[in-house]
Amino acid sequence: MKEIAILGSTGSVGQQTLDIVRRFKNQFSVKLLAASKFSETLQKQIKEFRPEYVYIEHLNEDINVDNTKLLTGKEGIEFYSSLDIDLFINAISGINGIYPTYCVLKNNKKLATANKEAIICLGEILKEKYSQILPIDSEHSAIFQLLEKTKKEDISKIIITSSGGPFFKYPKEKLKEVTVEQALNHPKWKMGKKITIDSATLMNKGLEIIEAHYLFNINYDKITAVIHPQSIIHGIVELVDGTLFANLSSTDMRYPISYALFYPERREIGIEKLDLVKLGKLEFYEPDYEKFPLLKISVEAGKKGGAYPIVLTVADEYLVNKFLNGEISFLDISYFIEKVLNSVKFKDPKNIDDVFAVIKNTENLLEELVG
Repeated sequence: MKEIAILGSTGSVGQQTLDIVRRFKNQFSVKLLAASKFSETLQKQIKEFRPEYVYIEHLNEDINVDNTKLLTGKEGIEFYSSLDIDLFINAISGINGIYPTYCVLKNNKKLATANKEAIICLGEILKEKYSQILPIDSEHSAIFQLLEKTKKEDISKIIITSSGGPFFKYPKEKLKEVTVEQALNHPKWKMGKKITIDSATLMNKGLEIIEAHYLFNINYDKITAVIHPQSIIHGIVELVDGTLFANLSSTDMRYPISYALFYPERREIGIEKLDLVKLGKLEFYEPDYEKFPLLKISVEAGKKGGAYPIVLTVADEYLVNKFLNGEISFLDISYFIEKVLNSVKFKDPKNIDDVFAVIKNTENLLEELVG
């Protein structure tokens, strides 16, 4: 019986993780569920999985959770990250996942994560701990699986695929008119709002390139992205002799989640398998860096290192929220991210306090520039 903790249990990845746990109840015990707030979904999860601990970030009311220890605040994160748990699954969205990731890794716990923001923001101070991580992002899980079968010295290039998002075939001028509803209408994946907008701007691929750099200790000049509208190939490793190894599966996050849960083994998880004949064709295109400038901007920030990847990550989350709230336009996201990056005068982080100082200073700068 493997004891697990699910951070962000009420979100998309958290709920899909519990789908798998539900199917294999005799192999997993949920020791901790964590969420940003108490909700009907969390209440149902507590009743079904009976965790020993529940963490709620914003606990502002009396909650009755029978036979369950309730945790909250920074102290709660520090406590649960020290527990004797076999695997922590970080399904938290955005920069809220940074401190839990930091605490889990500092305590030398096994971590499976879909939170790229934390990996990026902690990359300069904690990358020596990243060998403990099992990636859950479909692209990084794919690359992780492929790298296990290859020698690092044989690798010529890592290729991360992108569906192209909903605006892949839009003319550039039409992007001025993009609505929130259109941007949230992803053609292939069902995800949370923030990552769906990042997919629409192609920012997600830029962040994934930075994440791959830190996770796999691969130079930026060996990591690239291609548009692959079918989203069947999730990652490709090119070897020095020109051989390409690719990871293929249908567009279902339960594949990478189950790989992390059962690692290093595999299980039949009840998902309809990929039918190549029915699929028919696979297409690939070069990204349009002029139409989607954030892909290039983000990689340049990653190469600069230091505070830049943190500033990029924080600015993106701030501006995506502004767009979702109808306060800025779709194109304003890339405009203000570039403006913020050109204004950076923060010192490079050396520890976790420095990371949060950069986050706070970036938010202050964004308030000045955007309001």
